[in-house]
Amino acid sequence: MSQVLIVSNRLPVSVKKEDGKLSFYPSLGGLATGLSSYADNKDNRWIGWPGIASEELNDKERQQVVRELAKHNYTPVFLTKKQVDDFYNGYSNTVLWPLFHNLKSWGAKKDKQDKWWRAYRQVNEQFAQAALNLAESGSRVWVHDYQLMLVPRMMRDERRDIISGFFLHIPFPAAKTISRLPQHKKLLTGMLGADVVGFHTPPYVENFLKSCSAAGLGTASDHELMVGDRSVRVADFPMGIDYDKYASATRSPAVKAAVRRYRKRYHRRRVIVAIDRLDPSKGLVERLKAYRSLLELYPRLHGKVVFAMVAAPSRTSIPAYQQLAKRLDKLARDINQTFGTPHWQPVDYMNVALPFEEVTALFQVADVAFIVPLRDGMNLAAKEFVASKHKHGVLILSRTAGAANELPDALLVNPKRPETLVYALQRALTMSRRELRGRLKRMQQRLSTQTVQIWAKDFVGTLQKPLPGTPSRTRLLKGKLELDLINSYRLAKKHLIMLDYDGSLVPFDEDYKAAHPPKALLKLLEALGANPLNQVVLISGRSSKDLENWFGNLPINLIAEHGASYKNAGKERWHTIEKVDTKWKRQVEPILEKYADLTPGAQVEIKPHSLVWHYRGASPYYAQKYAVIIKRVLKPVLKTYGLDLLQGNKALEIKNPLVSKGAAAERWFKHRYDFILSIGDDVTDEDLFAVLPDSAYGIKIGPGRTHAKYRLGSYKDTLKLLRKFF
Repeated sequence: MSQVLIVSNRLPVSVKKEDGKLSFYPSLGGLATGLSSYADNKDNRWIGWPGIASEELNDKERQQVVRELAKHNYTPVFLTKKQVDDFYNGYSNTVLWPLFHNLKSWGAKKDKQDKWWRAYRQVNEQFAQAALNLAESGSRVWVHDYQLMLVPRMMRDERRDIISGFFLHIPFPAAKTISRLPQHKKLLTGMLGADVVGFHTPPYVENFLKSCSAAGLGTASDHELMVGDRSVRVADFPMGIDYDKYASATRSPAVKAAVRRYRKRYHRRRVIVAIDRLDPSKGLVERLKAYRSLLELYPRLHGKVVFAMVAAPSRTSIPAYQQLAKRLDKLARDINQTFGTPHWQPVDYMNVALPFEEVTALFQVADVAFIVPLRDGMNLAAKEFVASKHKHGVLILSRTAGAANELPDALLVNPKRPETLVYALQRALTMSRRELRGRLKRMQQRLSTQTVQIWAKDFVGTLQKPLPGTPSRTRLLKGKLELDLINSYRLAKKHLIMLDYDGSLVPFDEDYKAAHPPKALLKLLEALGANPLNQVVLISGRSSKDLENWFGNLPINLIAEHGASYKNAGKERWHTIEKVDTKWKRQVEPILEKYADLTPGAQVEIKPHSLVWHYRGASPYYAQKYAVIIKRVLKPVLKTYGLDLLQGNKALEIKNPLVSKGAAAERWFKHRYDFILSIGDDVTDEDLFAVLPDSAYGIKIGPGRTHAKYRLGSYKDTLKLLRKFF
């Protein structure tokens, strides 16, 4: 399986600084559980913010954070306090969150929204660059949620050799709603940079497709959007829970102790429970009002029922959340003062974040789970309640929660119609044991087979497959396919063989200067070139000096710097293919040297027509930090001179776009050959694969998107194939 990179706003581990020392603690949730099998693989990485502002850390502490997180295959993206405030609290949670949940705008002025948008775009760029720096050719990058909607397109603009997916964990609004946002086209375009876009439910899929069509960004069909000449798969992947974790919690001594405490606390009364984040979208006020109406309409319930409401503090710096906290506290106190007695408190309001053991214990003692968000992407708490129960328990669930699609045996209510909430409470408290056991059993059967682990496997599995309707042009070269190629070579009278070097004939080395060709390779190339029927062309990103030193005496043609210059077999003189201005190097070279000095293990390679910043041998902390900075610093220079910056395998290369392997190969294509073979491994080889004649054999080494018809696993397979020509 290809390398998988997970990109989310937060990492599963958070960092705190206490008494001048760093502490690391898990911030586990459903996402971390579902993706643990991928995050635990040493070849994969999870990219995210570690939860501490960069100003709170000195350079030594940041390196400590990188080292500690690397033990778990996590890579941090460091953000300033201002970035967190503007990107996260501002644009993400004051603009996007209420809009996507159909809540009233929280009233930010336009100049403030513009400032937040700039921060949102900047932080998305940081996350995208962090992923690009770690991605190998063929990597699968899975981007999560509304905070990072621009990342897929930002990655696609720089790299076409990786596959990306985007999953939205919140609802996706109707086209009419999202169109009110000034930046809606940019956000949609950002998501469409992905190859697969996922949502929790079919209605969200439909809303997204209609929004893209209305914005003129593509042509929608069933679970697919055609964007230019490419297809983006759009599908629902309903997220589950770690079912066994909740179902088996009854055996935990800590949970058993918590159950005893709650039963003593509630004196065997009927318990209604609600466990949520304190958030305007969760319908917390509506639930308290419905409970008050229940007590007004059914006096016989006085003293016999308790509403245990947990509202964990969330986004406490945002005014809308501060106001909600005050309102809930006042409403809970009013209900207790109106109906309570010295021996009975009708509402047990807890404005705290409870640990897993306490949450599970509350679910186990509860008779009713009252989960009525105004709008919710999924709502995993509803599923956790069902998994925690064994014989009885009634779930009241809002129709506007994504989980309602999977749990039709819940009592489904409309949060905009308060009377449905009151009726559901009354019915839940009077339902026969036979009915509630039947409903619970059916829900448990469904949830036990649709876990969060299966959800993650389905999404990543989809990323690993070609899109429907777009059959793969690339086949693994083995068996009959390999035999056909060898027979074609032997039957042909005139052969053209074009070979890349690094990654295709030799492995990559941490020090690019150390990748000298072994004697066995030199003998193989000499034998190929000595055949009068063969024209062998070694077409590499290496400088003409390197190629001359290593291969100058062999009977083969050499092309240097991805097509900047060439030398014919048996000749001494090198020729420039495309005369281009290289004055830009005087401006760019000092920048690369500066950051190489700041990055232990990084090196600058100076070629006649290009510059390369190598960071294969650098520490991950410095490599990530300065590769991102270099790209940002060079942007105006690249624009001024019309240059390309290529993200290679742990290398950044700056060159003129007129120079390419495809353009260089054209001089050989002017002659007629019965057999053409081209082998390469990276993005620069795609320029050559794209111009190959239909009859040619293009072979991509390793995974990733390609124009080549065939694929081999590594440079070792290349050598094995070439030896079969003799």
